[in-house]
Amino acid sequence: MSYLRSRLSAAMWSRVLVLWLILALAGLVGGGGAVLFGRSIQDNIRGELATQQIRFGAAEQLSEEERAIPGLLDNAGQQVTTGNQAQIYSLLIALHMQESAIEAGYPDASYATLGGVQRQLRAEVAAATEAGDEEAIAAAQESLTTVSNLRTSMQTGSTLRGNLLSAYGWDNVASGVIAAGVFIMVLGIVFLLLFVYEWRLGHLPQADASTTRS
Repeated sequence: MSYLRSRLSAAMWSRVLVLWLILALAGLVGGGGAVLFGRSIQDNIRGELATQQIRFGAAEQLSEEERAIPGLLDNAGQQVTTGNQAQIYSLLIALHMQESAIEAGYPDASYATLGGVQRQLRAEVAAATEAGDEEAIAAAQESLTTVSNLRTSMQTGSTLRGNLLSAYGWDNVASGVIAAGVFIMVLGIVFLLLFVYEWRLGHLPQADASTTRS
């Protein structure tokens, strides 16, 4: 381990300084590019959210179930413009979908499961029609209309939830890219300061006398 106590030569110190300069430039350029890229993604996501003009209800209009959603009360009355707000609003949509299913008499139903219910009710309508039972036809048709409307609402809600959750994911990815870019830039600044400190203050070791004479 004696080599750890050895003094670097002037040539080796020069190579170290060049390496520090390269790392500084790479950190500043690469980190700056990452920050700009992350901001570009974030601006696109938040701009698109703003154009949707989705807004949380006022605090006094929220039900107890809605108030129980984490973060919803803090954003009451505000427009959805960030990924985190989009994620909160997706939870609100999920709650409304669940409430609609319960109200329609199909708790825990989903878009997929309601497809089977639709087929069964259509079969009942066809059977009642064939039998000429007007009362059964009306009852089956009413149930079919309720299920069809619920399934359409769930399809719309699921699509909107998917878009909002996608915006939430990409917004957070962009935030991570920005944070990583800032960290890389800080490292670049550190290497630049090291380079300037050694270069300006002249801490390079003097060349050997024999090397100087030659």
